[in-house]
Amino acid sequence: MADDLDALEPWLEGYLTKLKPAARRRLSLKIGQAIRRSNTGRIARNEEPDGGAMDPRLPRKPRKSTKSGRVKRKGKMFRRLRLVRNMKLRTDPEGVELSFIGGAARVASEHHYGLESFIGKTHDGRTIKARMTERRLLGFGNADRDEIIDAAAKHLGD
Repeated sequence: MADDLDALEPWLEGYLTKLKPAARRRLSLKIGQAIRRSNTGRIARNEEPDGGAMDPRLPRKPRKSTKSGRVKRKGKMFRRLRLVRNMKLRTDPEGVELSFIGGAARVASEHHYGLESFIGKTHDGRTIKARMTERRLLGFGNADRDEIIDAAAKHLGD
């Protein structure tokens, strides 16, 4: 995939040298928004950037149930993490950076790199920690190259 992005650079570079810095910044914003849209969709589908499925959640011991008697464990992972308000897009005429911010950055790095995380405390005050499964959250997928080209072509066509 890195080879595809390296092949994309000379194509865009020819156009970028002809643009003013303000126009380059607008173009990098459009490309960044396309990448963010792609990554949020991929996180929602629980897919890694290479297209494979993320490792599923680990089964937990049953928790106390609600009044209705059921424990809510359905749904996708990272429901709040994939919100746009938790992703920061930094652009300049030279490039784009997409990252998580705030508390979402801590949770994302624990899962992205497979770090140890605080889970809770026991009744006697001891802390419980667990090592998270490594799940790549941000990255370039197979369809990202096409989205970058489409965003650049649309911006340059305007």
